[in-house]
Amino acid sequence: MPGGDNIETLQTKLEKIRVSGHDPSREAVIDILEQIEILSRTDPEKACGLAERTLAISRRSGFEVECAKSLRLIGISYSQRGEYEKALDNSLKALAIYNGTTDSAGLSSTLNTIGVIYRNRGDSQKALEYYTKSLAISMDIGDKRRIATTTNNIGIIYQNLNEWERALEFAEKSLQSFIELEDDLGIASSCNNVGTILKYQGNLTAAEENFQRAYDILQRIGYKTGLSASCNNLGELYMQRRDFKKAGHYFHQALEAAIEADAKERILYSYEYLSNLHEATGDFQKALQYYTKYSDLNQQVFSEESTRNMIQLQIKFETEKKEKEAEIYRLKNIELRNEISERIHIEEVLRKHQEQLEDLINEHTVELINSYNQLERSFQGSIVLISKITELRDPYTSGHQIRVAKLASAIAKELDLPEEKVEAINIAALVHDIGKINIPQEILSKPGVLSDLEMRMIQIHPEAGRDILSEINFPWPIARIVREHHEHYDGSGYPQGLKADDIMIEARIICVADVIEAMSSHRPYRPVLGLEEAVREITENENILYDREVVNACRKVIINEGFSFS
Repeated sequence: MPGGDNIETLQTKLEKIRVSGHDPSREAVIDILEQIEILSRTDPEKACGLAERTLAISRRSGFEVECAKSLRLIGISYSQRGEYEKALDNSLKALAIYNGTTDSAGLSSTLNTIGVIYRNRGDSQKALEYYTKSLAISMDIGDKRRIATTTNNIGIIYQNLNEWERALEFAEKSLQSFIELEDDLGIASSCNNVGTILKYQGNLTAAEENFQRAYDILQRIGYKTGLSASCNNLGELYMQRRDFKKAGHYFHQALEAAIEADAKERILYSYEYLSNLHEATGDFQKALQYYTKYSDLNQQVFSEESTRNMIQLQIKFETEKKEKEAEIYRLKNIELRNEISERIHIEEVLRKHQEQLEDLINEHTVELINSYNQLERSFQGSIVLISKITELRDPYTSGHQIRVAKLASAIAKELDLPEEKVEAINIAALVHDIGKINIPQEILSKPGVLSDLEMRMIQIHPEAGRDILSEINFPWPIARIVREHHEHYDGSGYPQGLKADDIMIEARIICVADVIEAMSSHRPYRPVLGLEEAVREITENENILYDREVVNACRKVIINEGFSFS
């Protein structure tokens, strides 16, 4: 990471802060955020994971401005992934904090970030409004880097509005500013913008010079996603000149860079450009081959989204079905009660029919009990089905949720919790990992250490589980319990960084049971550690990561009562 700590160093710093249990100095958090800001320009995915961990630390330490900066960096990452509502939500929260401080630089940066989000959503006028506010503040405080960035963004907006003269004016100002700052990535971005404007104005020679300059810089610094976009710009230019040989060279290089960066959107662009190129040269066979690749990848991206939607719809369908069955049961119950009352009245009036009436009441009572038991079994079956759907994605954790539910229920009973809480804990534990249906299977079964991006994707699953389960009208707060089951007692967990009693007791119990089961079972990345080691882990971290009362109850269940997962 040029000009700052590398990712491993940042992870180490954050882990030391978490393990220490003490609040860090404000200067230490500021230093970490500055390094994350540098990383966010080339790798927003990894920067997001680090920013969320820093947000939790800043909240715990009461560092208001650092919370705002963390939220802004998280918003940038969501924007890069196309999740604009989440991006806007985090950025507006940051803006609300900055408006109450004297940090003009942070306020300007956040206004610029919100402008980027509106631009990506296609709202050019709203984007221009926020960019203009950001530029005014940046000019007041003399922030040259923010002036360069915001000027570049305003130039892009005028491109979208087809106001080419004004677009060129802002793009050239931005380029000059980045040159003075010796900012390679900023220079490359501005050169691409200037080249695009000149191309639309018909000045192909000057456009080529700018595209080539951007290409040379991006190739030198190794930013593959940007290099792919720059290659496609050059390829389009040579296509316009009907120099198909050079166009093909750059389109192929764009594809290679996109594949290296695993940037599916840029891969799609490259397939489309190559298909158009071969169609223009009359090689319809290759044109068809690349169009087929484009179509297949586009379908794959669509299919992944469709699969997630299908599972959610299936769960909704099953839930609606159970709700209808419950309503039928309720109506039958009312009907039966009325019938029993009527029979009792008849019995009092006509004593001679007493025996017949008793037989009829018994018959209907048995029917009611059977109906209720069948409904309860059906509901439990649906919960187990949801649990099995999750475990089909990860064969190494087969039966994990059922075992966690068994231990969590035992702990809840040891704590003498009410029966309804015990039932809620059992249901929530059976589906606590449902959010993992959104995680690629290769990550779930990866035998080695997960990368930061892969770990971030894993850490999304409590929120995803909450989103899925919130559509189901449970008689208990199942969705909230699932969302909080990875929160830690000291606030170092995720996704919200909750502390102590802010975490539901049900979630605190499932958290401990989850750790015990995971350490007692085989995983692709490590052998079985065993119950003894698992008990040692929760004991050493009681009232740090885990609730002391829950840990004590868990030890009693395992050591004194001889609990077994088998």
